[in-house]
Amino acid sequence: MDKLVDECVLSALAERNAGGIADWALDNVKLRESPYGGQLRADETPWLLEPLAAHADPGNQTVVMSCAAQTGKTVSMSVAIAYSLSQSPSPHLITFQDEDSYKDYSKERLQPILESCPALKDQWPSDRHRKTISEVFFHSCTLKLGPANNSFLRSWSIRFLYGDEVSAWRPGMLARAKARTTRYWNRKHWFSSTPELVGDDFDTEYNSGTCEVWQLRCQSCGKLFAPSFYNCMRWESNETTKPGGVWNYEEVAKTVTMACSHCDHAHTNTEANWRQMVKGGYVATNDNPTPRVRSFSFNQLTLPPSVMPWSDLVIDFLKAKQHAAAGYTQPLREFVTLRLAESWKPSNHIETERIEVSEGYKPEDAWEDEHTRFMTVDCQNYLEEFFCVIRAWSKGGASRLLAFRRVSSFDEVEELRKEFEVAPQRTFLDVGYQRPRVLAQCSRFGWVGLRGEDSQDYAHTGGGRTIRRIYSKPTRVSSTGRVAPPVFRWSNPSAKDILAALKAGKAQSWEVCKMDPELAEEYAKQLDSERKKEVMDKHGRPHLRWVSFRANHAWDCECMQVVAACIAKLLIDE
Repeated sequence: MDKLVDECVLSALAERNAGGIADWALDNVKLRESPYGGQLRADETPWLLEPLAAHADPGNQTVVMSCAAQTGKTVSMSVAIAYSLSQSPSPHLITFQDEDSYKDYSKERLQPILESCPALKDQWPSDRHRKTISEVFFHSCTLKLGPANNSFLRSWSIRFLYGDEVSAWRPGMLARAKARTTRYWNRKHWFSSTPELVGDDFDTEYNSGTCEVWQLRCQSCGKLFAPSFYNCMRWESNETTKPGGVWNYEEVAKTVTMACSHCDHAHTNTEANWRQMVKGGYVATNDNPTPRVRSFSFNQLTLPPSVMPWSDLVIDFLKAKQHAAAGYTQPLREFVTLRLAESWKPSNHIETERIEVSEGYKPEDAWEDEHTRFMTVDCQNYLEEFFCVIRAWSKGGASRLLAFRRVSSFDEVEELRKEFEVAPQRTFLDVGYQRPRVLAQCSRFGWVGLRGEDSQDYAHTGGGRTIRRIYSKPTRVSSTGRVAPPVFRWSNPSAKDILAALKAGKAQSWEVCKMDPELAEEYAKQLDSERKKEVMDKHGRPHLRWVSFRANHAWDCECMQVVAACIAKLLIDE
């Protein structure tokens, strides 16, 4: 795949005569082991020409490329490196996210290009000791490669700085790398990457520039339009494509089109259509960019159908959405960043799950199955805001939401408890923030403390056997040695798994009452505030972990309700 993309890049330079660096590359950049015998193909990636021209422009200092995977960003960087080495011999530095990445790039991609470059023939060192994977001593300049870490990014004074997969660098490394070019008034930066998180160093660098987006040309109205997946892609949802509520991907693929954002003309994904549509151009979206910083973005919707059909992207999206609906957001995140070249912000892409409101009861109604009710309180950092959930529980573990409120003091918490007639010992407060102050109020009102942890469970020994539960035995001793209110530690991951099962209707009945529309919207958002993400443990093994992406107070309160029900033996958690 990489070699095919490399060929596409060079074919773009051949077919579209942009002059300057493009013409230079035709004569000086050759690919080895090409499946086409080294011959240049038709124009396939015209979106790479403008970034290359910007790099060669003396009036421009920084090029930032925020792009999808497999769209030619690495080979275009190689062309830029070869060009600057031959035209402006001076210290060069190339930085990757880790050691393995720069070594693979140097050995497999960059050095073959530089060795075969006619413009560098007289500069290439004949002594093998002056050419290694990490550095090349040309006759008139030096090229160094290394990882983006504190050890490598020190001491060097360079003019040309290149960074690949910058979004994977640790925070602060981008600024540290740029500092290496301070002494050169004519310094040049090239940063390319698939994006990661909104607001990270790479996203900030991109947004500081012109933010030029590659646009396609509509075959009906002739205008340029940005190929936005969410705004432009269309597919049918009917009994044929989604029988019984389950997507039939083969049938979905037959209905995929791209609509122009101006005239709504539906384009089909044929090779002929694509070749006309790709005759587009860049449109800047930042009216106030940093001087001499040009940033570019393009996604996989610009690729030819022979490389990436639109239908494949739609199917990948539908599968990722199914995973996200089940609580696993990693596939959707990868689709957004690697395919669409957009920085990830969960609230922008994850829809709030709709909560089924029960019309069969009102909070004030008597419930004949009610055994007890709990009030759980999520205390905010400065103890100036509290989120409260009150839920009634039956002996069998069924429950009904009675109230979701936001109050501003411990006294208001106590008033709410009395309003709903919750026993003081059935009132649980989060003691994660300012524990001494919260425990003082628990002692005053007779409440109980809860503290969430990442432990999976806790051992309870009795009757000659040990049982693992999601909560610990209570402790009553404070740091001063005085007797304090009881505090239970509880398992964050286990309680969240149980709550997720209750929400999904896979366990006991878990009902939500009708409430004020403003509170209902806030409750729904906060309840759908965490999803599972695949992470690596210290041994390099993958596992799923709950990760929050917006305010999660109602979610925490409902988790504490689960813990309270388990403590009262209304839910079985052994």
